[in-house]
Amino acid sequence: MSRFLPLLVLLSPAALLFLLPRCTSLPLRINLTHIDSKSPNLSMDDRNLRAVKRSKIRMEFISSTLSTSSVDVSTTVHFANDEYTADFAIGTPPVSVTAILDTGSDLIWTKCETGSSYNPSASSTYSSLPCGSNFCQDSITSCSDGSTCSFHVPYGSATVDGTMATETFSFGGTDVPGLAFGCSNSEMGSATMFSSLLGMGGGQLSLISQLGSGKFSYCLTTHDQSAITSPLLLGSLATPDPSAQSSPLVQNPNIPTYYYLSLQGITVGSTLLSIPSSAFAISSDGRGGLIIDSGTSFTILVASAYDVLSQEFQSQMGLPVVTGQNFDLCFSTPSDGSFQPPKLIFHFEGADIDLPENNYLVRDGGGSVVCLAILQGSEDLSLFGNFQQQNMHIVYDVQEGKISFAPAQCENL
Repeated sequence: MSRFLPLLVLLSPAALLFLLPRCTSLPLRINLTHIDSKSPNLSMDDRNLRAVKRSKIRMEFISSTLSTSSVDVSTTVHFANDEYTADFAIGTPPVSVTAILDTGSDLIWTKCETGSSYNPSASSTYSSLPCGSNFCQDSITSCSDGSTCSFHVPYGSATVDGTMATETFSFGGTDVPGLAFGCSNSEMGSATMFSSLLGMGGGQLSLISQLGSGKFSYCLTTHDQSAITSPLLLGSLATPDPSAQSSPLVQNPNIPTYYYLSLQGITVGSTLLSIPSSAFAISSDGRGGLIIDSGTSFTILVASAYDVLSQEFQSQMGLPVVTGQNFDLCFSTPSDGSFQPPKLIFHFEGADIDLPENNYLVRDGGGSVVCLAILQGSEDLSLFGNFQQQNMHIVYDVQEGKISFAPAQCENL
């Protein structure tokens, strides 16, 4: 990831704002809320259906960014996939903003249109980025008129356009001046559903890269506790529990945005599945691998791995399979609701994640059906979704090149 150090002898106020010091060891705490807290009247079946659809669209679009012909749009992500929101403030005087948390994209952006909560003309610390700025050299930015750095980001069927600028952001009362962000004046398609996005990917425009802190962490409360906040921690606050297991980050040479893990196997019950070693490997053209993603609801596995998982899970559940539900594999539960599911363990390099039952089974069909909360994908890519990450403190140590996992009561962190 790129880092940019400040020069203090400058003639241009705009350039001075751009090169303000980055707080390389600044500890920050930001509250996260599940996106469905905005729609408290949704039934659990409705939430499941929405989340399944979002996960599948997310997979299709992330997969499309990984082909060799699509590297230039590496920051693209579909808004409807995102599940958790972060609260912070922008500008001077500060204006509160709620943004989608997304580890699968880089750009920080917010609406700046008439009627939006944030008005750049009312902020004394807003400054558009000059064309010569390093932040205007990204694939999503351009300088067609020679003076204004603009951005254009496709999000599947949606787009976001606007001006690149710098501004003071406030996270939990801590001010961070001079962050580069997108000031959006045009959204189309599903991008109109959200007003802001907080990119936490590995590219130079992301929050973690600009702060230069080297690590961040989050702890996601369960989907059915959507009104409870949980923390996003940056810098020295992002410290793993002593009992945490760690797995190395895997580099995809084609794209810096995504965080890949080496998934070496999956165990159902006491059976280690016979999954081809190539199923989760990154190919020479940048496809394949497994991405851990805060913006995908349910884990999606390549078809060759999912088929083996599904067959073994059916065998060990011993319940009638039900079709026509929101998920790919569902079972009819006994009238008394009692059953004994097999364990499900993901074997990452250096870390065996023994998932709690609530992190891989979900009630559907009004509660009479239980489903495996893992979806079948194509052969291009696997995603480790946020449903499987519930109630785990997950630390992304980008500087050391590893991710740590530890069970946690997120609301108590």
